Amino acid sequence: MFHFSKEVDYTFQLTIALAKLDSGEYLSLRKFSQESNISFLFLQKIARSLRKSGIIGSLRGAHGGYFLKRKPENITLKEIIEIIDGPSGVVGCLRKGGFCPNKNTCTARNVFKYVNNKFINSISEKKLAEFI
Repeated sequence: MFHFSKEVDYTFQLTIALAKLDSGEYLSLRKFSQESNISFLFLQKIARSLRKSGIIGSLRGAHGGYFLKRKPENITLKEIIEIIDGPSGVVGCLRKGGFCPNKNTCTARNVFKYVNNKFINSISEKKLAEFI
């Protein structure tokens, strides 16, 4: 069955926590790590990817931390997933750049295409703000 990686799970937890902050507030990654029972080093890796993509920013210092650089209404679930896992898709052969040696003979390809398209459309339409 299809499932999200732990990294995507933790990324959603982090971005939702950041989206709940008031303007001018910052989230301490160490504190979030302790409260959510997620490895601090793992969260640092996730935060680095999100920062590189431009979704979050950080402020150094005793009162610093992380914050969303974009409004949650402008961030899709697809974007978050792809920052962590690369191109979205339910089955590898249908992902961008995916390869299937049985492309022309696969009897289940239409089923996978249907499910894959529904999944992509769904996560493309849903915004982070809907989960705050």
